[in-house]
Amino acid sequence: MTVPENQEPVSPSALPEQELNLEKEERKRRTILLILLVLLSLLCCVGYFIVRYMVKPQPITQIMPIINQAVSYPPTYKFAILGVDKPLGVALSPDGQRIYVTESGGERLIKMFDRQGKLLNSFAPPGTNKSNRSPTYIAIDSGGRVFVTDLYNGIIDIFDADGNSLDAIIDQDMTLSKFVSSQINAPLPASLTYFYDNIRRQVFYQPLGQATQSFPAPERKEWAPLGVRFAKNGDLLVTNLVAGKHGVLIFPAADIQTPMDKFNPQVRQFGAEGQGSGQLSFPNSAVTDSKGNYFVADGNNARVSFWTADLMYRSFFGFGSAESALNLPRGMWMDPRNHLHVADAVGSVVRVYDVSVPEPAFLYDFGLIGNSDGQFSYPNDVCVDNFGTVYIADRENNRISIWSY
Repeated sequence: MTVPENQEPVSPSALPEQELNLEKEERKRRTILLILLVLLSLLCCVGYFIVRYMVKPQPITQIMPIINQAVSYPPTYKFAILGVDKPLGVALSPDGQRIYVTESGGERLIKMFDRQGKLLNSFAPPGTNKSNRSPTYIAIDSGGRVFVTDLYNGIIDIFDADGNSLDAIIDQDMTLSKFVSSQINAPLPASLTYFYDNIRRQVFYQPLGQATQSFPAPERKEWAPLGVRFAKNGDLLVTNLVAGKHGVLIFPAADIQTPMDKFNPQVRQFGAEGQGSGQLSFPNSAVTDSKGNYFVADGNNARVSFWTADLMYRSFFGFGSAESALNLPRGMWMDPRNHLHVADAVGSVVRVYDVSVPEPAFLYDFGLIGNSDGQFSYPNDVCVDNFGTVYIADRENNRISIWSY
């Protein structure tokens, strides 16, 4: 080999070392490039959600659900919210930051807490006290309005997000505002207090600065609301306990969003009282899955019955004596995975079923009977937020039990 003048010859052993260094440098450049691409992708995702929020502001849980679709194991107990008296219903604000609870004991109030369990407010319908009200189940619409069934008065009270009374549904096609407007034959004054009195069967109203007036309450024949939930499409689902006709009423979302003094919903319904197929006995809750199928907690029949989106009865599950069996199903909740959570009051447990498959399948349950952490005594309702946090109205333990996936 000829070596140029004044240049040291390169030994054969040095060549592989130079090639190795070049290869290391190339790998380093590729790694840096990959990191930059990942950071750029993350920046694009963040930018997308920022622009999405600016164009159409929504709670983060609606823009980007966080609950893991693949989770199929029980949640873990976290803590409990105390200071509630015999809670029956629990629901969440659209952004998941407020927890609303109905009480069946004590003053029978509706209470509002933050996510840490701090009491924010307590409220009740106007013109009532603990002896003539019975808040039972509760649901929150997409606008934050609070709908509460009152088992004693047979009505659905409506409040704003802060607990101020707005109206009440007193029959399938009648609200307090619509009834009062028809009685005075004029639009309602801007400031007006009105309420339904089940003892005297009267509707009372009081314009600001004027004396209280009353009218005989309208006759009601097909109306005895118990459970209340909002379907995935915004329809209001009400379980109805009219004698001989236990079933579910569907109030279209569009009708619920119209001014309540113009209330004239095109109500659909399904179910009948009994123990046979397609029949119900004291249904406590109705929910829908992502396909629009209906699932009903068939309380005294110890099962969950379900109908298709076009209201065709399909089947039932959860009945029997196996591990998956229900004793007294009460409140229910469908999470984003189409996992149905059922509060079993007598069993003192929450059972979870996968209804995304052709035949609903039992997944697991959580909780034991008792009064220690992670135990229940007559759980009556359940709801799950998009963060995977589970809230249970633990009635006889006077608390809201909070779990997390």
